[in-house]
Amino acid sequence: MIEEDLYSNLATIPITIDSFTWHSAEQFFQASKFTDEAIITKIKECSNPFLCAAIGQTREFKIRDDWEEIKVSVMERAIRARFDQHPELADILKRSKGTLYDHSAADDFWGIGANVTGKILMKIRDELQSTT
Repeated sequence: MIEEDLYSNLATIPITIDSFTWHSAEQFFQASKFTDEAIITKIKECSNPFLCAAIGQTREFKIRDDWEEIKVSVMERAIRARFDQHPELADILKRSKGTLYDHSAADDFWGIGANVTGKILMKIRDELQSTT
């Protein structure tokens, strides 16, 4: 795995949240958009983070009403789980320098632009660095 991959929410790095092991932050994030168990189950059964992202973009199922208000905190929870549950990755993050990005994010909100994913990564990095 190259370093940039560990910053990507599409990286296949398992995380356990709410007693379920998700294969990626992306899988957890996409499932969190919905309250309908049918689409959540479909995303849970999905084995590819890119496909999970595509399924999560469907509007066949209604997105939860509060999604715009909670989506950043949901993503932060997933990213935190990645580094909390994989100390070797936390160490790489802790030693990183400069501005971080999720280079796989193909939009101006999560990726280069507003760089919300990068801001979450740098916030966690700052916390890790302050605990030494």
